[in-house]
Amino acid sequence: MRRRHLLGGAVSAAMIPTFLRAPARAQGTAGFDWRRHDGQTVNLLLNNHPWSQAMRDMVAEFTTKTGIRTRLEVFNEEQFRARLSTLMQGRSADVDVFMSLTSREGAVFQRAGWYADLAPMIADRAMTVPDFDYDDFAASIRQASTFGQQVVAVPINQEGPLFYWRKDVFERLGIGEPQYLEDIPAAAATIKAKGGEIGPWAARGLRGVLPYSFAGFVYNSGGSFATPDGKPGLSQPNSVRGLELYANLLKDYGPPGALNHTFTQVIELLGQGRVAMTHESSNEFANILRFTGRADDLGVKPLPPGRQSGVSKPVAIGWTLAISNFSKRQPAAWTFLQWATGREVQVKLVQAGVAPPRASVFQGPAFESWAREVPIRRAWADALVYLGQHGTGVYQSPTDRVPEARDLIGGAVQQVVLGRATPEEAARSADAELAKLQ
Repeated sequence: MRRRHLLGGAVSAAMIPTFLRAPARAQGTAGFDWRRHDGQTVNLLLNNHPWSQAMRDMVAEFTTKTGIRTRLEVFNEEQFRARLSTLMQGRSADVDVFMSLTSREGAVFQRAGWYADLAPMIADRAMTVPDFDYDDFAASIRQASTFGQQVVAVPINQEGPLFYWRKDVFERLGIGEPQYLEDIPAAAATIKAKGGEIGPWAARGLRGVLPYSFAGFVYNSGGSFATPDGKPGLSQPNSVRGLELYANLLKDYGPPGALNHTFTQVIELLGQGRVAMTHESSNEFANILRFTGRADDLGVKPLPPGRQSGVSKPVAIGWTLAISNFSKRQPAAWTFLQWATGREVQVKLVQAGVAPPRASVFQGPAFESWAREVPIRRAWADALVYLGQHGTGVYQSPTDRVPEARDLIGGAVQQVVLGRATPEEAARSADAELAKLQ
């Protein structure tokens, strides 16, 4: 469904462009002025997401601060991507700012020339507010948005899959909190045998979206999606171990129809109290807590590390805002990006369940006050800080054809769940197909 609104009123030092690492020094002679582009209008093309939903109600504050009006178009993701592709391929100036998941399509969009380069804008002290602090954003998202010396987008949220479990069920059945990845199947077995009507486990099974929640099982098992020489690596022994663990959880302990499930079904099952464990997006935290009782009986943390590997490597991604390379209002658009990604706005967005990609927001008094109101909020925040410090945005083998690669990886897991291949056979077959995408 289309919704349109007209409203007014850790990356290493080597990966950061050199002029962003240099000491602060004005490239322009005039100071920054929020109202420099008063009277202009910027067109925003957004995916339907908790961030864009909250932004609809907040963007009038931007007009009051800057004098810049905004025109928003918000679409569900499939329609959003189709409209964006049409406009970009036509080199249209009708969109100035658009949302982008750079960990997914960044390389393709950058090669196509769709992104304006933000690095010179960040470095220009006449264009950029002094306390913008680009280094404050989560490293994994900055890395996914950086191509050589070019910065293509600025993060608007931070998310990644987290391990949710029913503390009350674990206590009732005498199960200890899982400390290691390998503890999860044992807990699931006890819940299946003694837990009554509650299901042990739910997670994504739909092939194209499965790798997001699956990748942590590969990484924490000591595996990787790539070999040391850059080839597809799902068939490496530790990677196979993670594949087998995830597939067996779905096969032996998952709900009926699990292979058709994405986050919507998983969150509904968890929220309704029908499953005891899942590994699902931090971005769904606010939706989960809307269900009665979940704020009191759930635990949340990063996926436990592997006992054998000692590895804890979560997926951490984030949507970003980019400026179209074909926009004729890039300075005004950059003003919007700064406002929308600033600390003040991000503190407010937390109330809507949008996790801030800025590390400093987690340390502010407003955030601390919000976290103290409901104890599980602090656990969620601590988990997100961990994701920002240790996470990766890569959950497929090396390729620019990211959606195709993730589809092949999800298909391999499905083959094991369906009993059509052993984990080793499914991984080898997937790697052979993944190699064709390189």
